[in-house]
Amino acid sequence: MSAITIEPAFAWPILSALSIGVQCFLTGAGVGKARKRYNVPYPDMGSGRHAAKLSDEDWTQFNNVQRTHQNYVEQLSQVQAAVLLAGLFYPCLSSGLGLTYMLGRFLYTRGYRGDGPSGRIPGFILATLSYAGMIGTAVFGSLQLLNYI
Repeated sequence: MSAITIEPAFAWPILSALSIGVQCFLTGAGVGKARKRYNVPYPDMGSGRHAAKLSDEDWTQFNNVQRTHQNYVEQLSQVQAAVLLAGLFYPCLSSGLGLTYMLGRFLYTRGYRGDGPSGRIPGFILATLSYAGMIGTAVFGSLQLLNYI
């Protein structure tokens, strides 16, 4: 039976993956505050009966807040997997990319909530580039492991 040896440096990608999950959770807490502020209870996700009673401005603001969290949830599992897989080969680089992703998500959320969809662009670019870096790092490490490069 084979065993997997986990190097101590792999703790950094683990901490990055956990931190990304915590940041997503905290982004969701902002939606809870918006639900209370705009009186949009569950299960309304921004297009239901309660949200339909909002003014256009309030509806847009609530949906901007809600969308930042929903978008994060849509990406969460892929990003956490990528930071961990890349971390098997290059733990410090992977961790740095994970932290860069978190900065991108922070800018994305702040921009989207403050300025609407166009405000998310700088954070989107940073988060996407860091995610692509994680994927590239995992692929490169895998190809090295297979002795293709």
